[in-house]
Amino acid sequence: MKHYLGIDLGGTNIAVGVVDEEARLLRKMSAPTPKNVPCGQLAEAIADLCRRLMEDMALSAEEVAGVGLGSPGQIDMDNGVIVFAGNLGLRNAPIVEELSKRLGMHTVVLNDADAAAYGEVAAGAARGAASAVTITLGTGVGCGVVLPGGVIRPGEGGHMVIVYDGDPCTCGRKGCFEAYASATALIRQTKIAMVKAPQSRLWEICGGELENVTGKTLFDALALGDATAKEVFDAYVHYVACGITNIVNLVQPEMVCVGGGISGAGEVLLAPLRKLVQADQFPMGDGRVTRIEVCQLGNDAGIIGAALFARR
Repeated sequence: MKHYLGIDLGGTNIAVGVVDEEARLLRKMSAPTPKNVPCGQLAEAIADLCRRLMEDMALSAEEVAGVGLGSPGQIDMDNGVIVFAGNLGLRNAPIVEELSKRLGMHTVVLNDADAAAYGEVAAGAARGAASAVTITLGTGVGCGVVLPGGVIRPGEGGHMVIVYDGDPCTCGRKGCFEAYASATALIRQTKIAMVKAPQSRLWEICGGELENVTGKTLFDALALGDATAKEVFDAYVHYVACGITNIVNLVQPEMVCVGGGISGAGEVLLAPLRKLVQADQFPMGDGRVTRIEVCQLGNDAGIIGAALFARR
C-alpha cells in the first residue's frame, strides 16, 4: 500500500503525518516552527521531522509515494513557491525545491487552508459536498475553497478587510479578517478586556498573569458566566460571522467547515455563528442555506488534505 507524507506548516508548530491510500492518518509528529528563518533552514526543520517520523514507523523512502505541504500565505502551486507568508516572514521562498532535495521525494505545496478544505471534502465533514469552504481559526485565519470537480481555488480570505482602517495585520493592511478573528486576535482582545476589568474571572483562570491567556481562556470564563468574557465573545463571534458571510456570499458553497484551535469550542461558537451568517446570507435562489459545521478531521485536516493532494 502506498503512503503519503502530509505536512501542516503553522505559525506555531509543524505537524507531519503519514497517510495511507484510504485517507487514514497512521501516525503524526510535531515540533515548534522556527521563527523568521531562511527558506532552506525551515525546509531542513521540516525534513528532519519527516525523517524522524519515518524512522519511528520503520518506513523507507521507497514506501512514500509523495509529500504534500500545506503552508500559510500566498502560494504559487505551479512553481512550488511560498510567495508571501507574513506569519513566517517568508517571501518568494522556493519551499518545494528546498524540501524535495532534502527528502528526495515528489513534493507539492498548497495553501494550508486549501489543504484542510481538500481533506474535509475527501475524507471529513464535507465528504460528498459539491462545494465547500474551510475556515481555519488559528495563529492566522485561513480560507480554503473546493469547487465542483475537486478544484482548489487558492486565495487569502483572511486578508479581506472587515473593519475599514482597523487593527493592523501582519500582511501590512489594516482591519483584515485575520486581525479580528484569529486565535491570536482573540487572545489580544481578551487581554485588553481583562486590563479594563480587574474583577473578571478571566484573571482567576489564567492565574493572574496576562501571559497565561490562551484561546481557551475566554471559553472557560464564558462557561462560568463571566460578563467580561461574554462581552468579548459576542464581539468576536460577530467578526467571525462577518468574514464568513462575505465568503459565503461570494462563493455560495454547500458547506462551510470551521477548523483551527478555536473550533474546539464546538456549538458554543457555531450556534450563534450560524444565526448571524444565515441572517445576512444572500439567497441562493433555490432556498438552500449553507451548512456550517466543525471540521470533522479536526487539526488533522491539513495533514490529511496535503497528503492526499500529493496523489494528484
